[in-house]
Amino acid sequence: LGARGAGHPRLSTRRPPPRQDSELGGSMAFCTGGGRFFRRAHFYLVSLFNGLALCMLMLQLPDIAVQAFEHEPNTCVLAPRGSDCMAARSKASWVLGLSNGAKAVVALVFGPILGAVSDVHGRRFFWLGAQLGCQLGYVAMLLHVLGHVSIWPFLVLNSLSGLLLPAALAVVADEYEREFRAMAFGRLVAAFDVAILAGPLLSSKLTLSGGSVLVCASGAVGLLLAALYGESLPPEQRLSPEDSVVHWRPDVALGILRSTPLFRRLSIIVVASTLPMAGMQQCFLLFVEAAYGLDRAGAASLFIALAISGLAVQMFVLPVLMPRVTITKALILGLGLQLLQSAVLTFVHSTIAVLVACVLGGFGSIVFPCVCALKANAAPEQEQGRVQGAVSSLQSAALGLGPVVYGSAF
Repeated sequence: LGARGAGHPRLSTRRPPPRQDSELGGSMAFCTGGGRFFRRAHFYLVSLFNGLALCMLMLQLPDIAVQAFEHEPNTCVLAPRGSDCMAARSKASWVLGLSNGAKAVVALVFGPILGAVSDVHGRRFFWLGAQLGCQLGYVAMLLHVLGHVSIWPFLVLNSLSGLLLPAALAVVADEYEREFRAMAFGRLVAAFDVAILAGPLLSSKLTLSGGSVLVCASGAVGLLLAALYGESLPPEQRLSPEDSVVHWRPDVALGILRSTPLFRRLSIIVVASTLPMAGMQQCFLLFVEAAYGLDRAGAASLFIALAISGLAVQMFVLPVLMPRVTITKALILGLGLQLLQSAVLTFVHSTIAVLVACVLGGFGSIVFPCVCALKANAAPEQEQGRVQGAVSSLQSAALGLGPVVYGSAF
């Protein structure tokens, strides 16, 4: 890695001071002392509240968008399969796809740039700024549901939430040694799986206004906890300004993904696996409502199946699997499960098949922590912000393009 970095002008070979938790070894290195354990638990608690807000929003957003584009109030309540309701659903799907596309553009443009800046100035401003952007979007959504503003301010502010993931990934890479990063990224996914399990249960029992209030409250708690979280990248481990590589052109900032054959292959995997999954996710709720007549409570049961399987994989399967197989083999297994999930949704048409697909989707969630760990371990320690920002930007581009393509087809 040192020779590879030295041969590439955009990769710095300057090493930060060694971290002390690698000296403990074994299971103690994963939770090095009480202080580090509670600090990491604090981080995952922030991620949990962020996930709760996002998952509750994801469940009720289709209903909010459909109501916003109905020609007459309660059109879909009175005639859920009528032509006017289907037209409102199609327009809602298309507009939400454009909103996700805008979020992807923001992440693609600013993710690697802000990640590189955080390698020099620390992660705190990056993470708090992303949290604040999400909270502004939640407030705009609540104002829309209460009838004070249109849905468009929320759709614009929602694009800022695309910066939340690269900031969180950079913090995880700072906090954990390389041999534990796959499990650490998996635990980040597990925090969102818990949110997927709890969020729909809470949101499905509330009205749209009550659910919107709960989304704002959960996001506010996450923002407060993030403000209390310390800096994950101490000054002695940061890049000095003269050694930093901060490019304000997105194409140049993303150049680190082309720096090695491994990065190029992983970038292709990220796009190829994320784009169809994101497209199906965008249309999934609208599809099951139109094809199977499932209401919000029925859709919540599908999220529960997805969350339980994903949580089981991240908390029990992945910690047992990683010491026995390489990260590459675990990645191949996850991609195979994602392919099987797509096949079930495509060729089998029943509510049981949809439930099985959700379970397979949970098991296929090992792809994301494996890709993140491979790229984090192959990059210099002091450039994790730039690397994770670039990875998340590429993933966000696929997350945005998928809904646009699938939403138009739907």
